[in-house]
Formats: sequence, structure tokens, C-alpha cells
Amino acid sequence: MNKSWLSLAVLSLLAGAASAQSSVTVYGLVDLAVTKGNGGTAPNSGANGTSKAWLMKQSTSSRLGFRGNEDMGGGLSAQFQIEHRFTPDDGGAATPFWAGRSYVQLTSASAGSVYLGREYTPAFHPAVKTDPFGWNGVGQAGQTMWATYASPQNVAGALGISGVRTSNTVGYKSPKFAGLSAQVAMGLGEGVVGRDFGFNVEYGAGPIYAAIGYEKMTGVGSLAASSAANGNSLVNLAFHYTFGPVTPRVYFAQSKVNVGTASPSTDKYFMVGATASVGGGVVKAFYGRLNPQGSNNDSDKVGLGYDHFLSKRTNLYLDGGFARADLKTKNNVFALGVKHTF
Repeated sequence: MNKSWLSLAVLSLLAGAASAQSSVTVYGLVDLAVTKGNGGTAPNSGANGTSKAWLMKQSTSSRLGFRGNEDMGGGLSAQFQIEHRFTPDDGGAATPFWAGRSYVQLTSASAGSVYLGREYTPAFHPAVKTDPFGWNGVGQAGQTMWATYASPQNVAGALGISGVRTSNTVGYKSPKFAGLSAQVAMGLGEGVVGRDFGFNVEYGAGPIYAAIGYEKMTGVGSLAASSAANGNSLVNLAFHYTFGPVTPRVYFAQSKVNVGTASPSTDKYFMVGATASVGGGVVKAFYGRLNPQGSNNDSDKVGLGYDHFLSKRTNLYLDGGFARADLKTKNNVFALGVKHTF
């Protein structure tokens, strides 16, 4: 009888240890703001276009996600992540349903990770980490940081390639070595559309962050509307340095677009910005300038904002985006909102 109880206790301990090796986390956020723009015609990432109406919209994309990890021993593990996006003001669901991330991954602690599915492109990381607004809200630098890459003839929508994520992706992420890491990925066309190849190298240690990213589209001529983008490419550079509560940052991107036409162009984007911890929140500010080659449509934007943290998971924010462009009218917009994470 005592042996039976002992065996049962040992089995219970083993079962508990096995279950502790696997975990699944449910997470998400809900964000809504009241926004108002002046209806100007200058391009303004994250703003309200030419609308003068009071609009309720999210600044950070609201989401519901699941991620899991299984420790298989010997430094090996497996991960997955699926993330649904939605608009909380009207309850609308994104298309595809798992529009955020959707991948499975195998990891070696010493050799790095190989992943398959829908994931952020390598060149996105230097950009999103340098935008003081994190590509969120009316104050963001956002898509302009691609220096027009992937924009000709809406090729991003046609191929499912936005510069932010690629579907049908095979990728590799290295471990960190003394603050240095790398990522390389290929978004496969699967015989229907083109491929998107990219890589990055990032360094983050102490007060310094520095990164370079690269991305290129090939084989997109199978879609007539997108053939102009065949061979389009992007290179971007980022650098931050933290001085106490203040983190200045600079960013530069250069793209080659319309490569599949007789008139390709080299377009450039430059940004300087900073974040600073003030009181119970963070001040965000930047100035960015887009300079397309051989055209009279240079554009500038100033983003200013403040996040006030009510708790670790909830913050109020007030953001403003002020944009101008050649041959366009100024586009100014403000947003007052609340974001809750869970």
C-alpha cells in the first residue's frame, strides 16, 4: 500500500514537471482614440486623409493573440504565435483573420531559431524601433520610413508584401552574441506571386542600438499590375543612444523603385527623433523628410506626443501629426485616446 502511494506521488511529480515545460499565453490590447484632422492633402501616415470629420479610430492595432513555448531539453525548444487583429470601434475583424503573426518555430539555444509562416520582415525592426511612435497613431513616421519601397501600383496589397510582414515565409534568427544578432528571411511566392528577401543585423548593448536592414522583391512580373516593382529594393540604417531618461535616434532609408520600368528612381528618407521619460509618462517627437528622385513631391512631417501611464497596462495619450508636401496643402491631425494591454 505504501509502495502504491509512493509510486503515485512520483508519477504526479513527473507529470507536474512535464507540464511545466510547456506554456501557452493569451495576450492582447485594445486601443481607441478620438481624432480630428484639418482635411489637408499632404500625405500623413496614420492620419485621417482629407477628412475633416471627428473620427474614432485605433492608434495601436488592437489584437488578440496566443503564443506558446515547449522546452524539449538539451537547449532545444519549439514556439508558436498566432495573432488576430480587429477594430474595436465597430467590431470588425481583419482579413486574413490571423493578420498579425502566424508562425511555428524551432529553436536551439546555441544555434538560433528557424521559423515558418507569417512574420515581420527583417528590415521592419530597425524602422519600428526608431520611430518614437512605433508606427502607431497619427504622430507616427510609419510607412513613409520605407522611402516609397513597395508602393508602386499598390504592389504591397497585390503581393501581401507590406514591408511589415510577409506570408509563406522561411526565416532564421540568430542568438545574441555580445549584443549582436541577425535575421534573414524569404517570403515565398508559391508560384503565384513574387518573392521577398530580407536580412538585418542589429546591435543592442548598454545605451547603444544600431542596425542595418535590407529587403528586395524579385519575380513579381507574374502579376501584370505589379511588374513595375520587380527588383525593387530597400536598405535602412538606424542608431540610438540613451542619455539617462532621453533617447535620441536617427534613421536613414534608401529605396530603388519602379525598377521594372524604363524610369527607375532612387528615393530617400531621413528622420531624427527622441523619446524622453517625463513625470509619469513619455514624450515622443521626430522630424522626417521624404525625398523622391526627380519629382516635385518632397514631403515633411513632425510628430509630437505624450503617453501618460495610469498603470503598467493602461495609458492615456495625446498625439499630433503635422505634415506638408510640395504642391499639397498642410495636413494636421490630433488624437486623444486610451490603450489597455492584457
